[in-house]
Amino acid sequence: MKLKIRNKLTLEEISYLAGFLDGDGSIMAQIVKNSSYKYGHTVRVTICFYQKTTRHWFLLKLRKILGKEWKIRKRNDGMSELSITGFTPVQNFLSTFQNHLRLKSRLAKLVLQIIEEYTHVQTEADFLEVCKKIDKTAEYTDSKKRKHTYSSVKVYLNSPVETEKRNLPIAEKTYQL
Repeated sequence: MKLKIRNKLTLEEISYLAGFLDGDGSIMAQIVKNSSYKYGHTVRVTICFYQKTTRHWFLLKLRKILGKEWKIRKRNDGMSELSITGFTPVQNFLSTFQNHLRLKSRLAKLVLQIIEEYTHVQTEADFLEVCKKIDKTAEYTDSKKRKHTYSSVKVYLNSPVETEKRNLPIAEKTYQL
């Protein structure tokens, strides 16, 4: 899927949006825990623009340019967000805007590498290598709430598997004295 806006925007508009992302946006790569995933975790990538809610109208305007697949929300802290999540849309966006970024160009390159490597993950070791790269993104961000890291994923993967306890009828339970 190609980024729909690629042919619609002028070079000036692409440069403006890249500058806006550099200043009031973020490029995120996160490790998300969920036991239903193969390694107990997965990877989430997101592009997000931020504005005070008093300028929410501006994000609505950007959404018209960028496309309806972009999610917009008003947060409880007086801020609004315009975001898109997923490997394909983030990869397409970053491929279009990467050469115009100044502050976040290395981060964009790293996130593109994460997306590429994640698509080739075959083993726990491969997944852990992707997690290492996600940890490296923290060098380029002001991240404060990183809950899941390479280390926590490694501990999870190396922990013994708990077996589900059977619920035996009371008469069949054994008791130790």
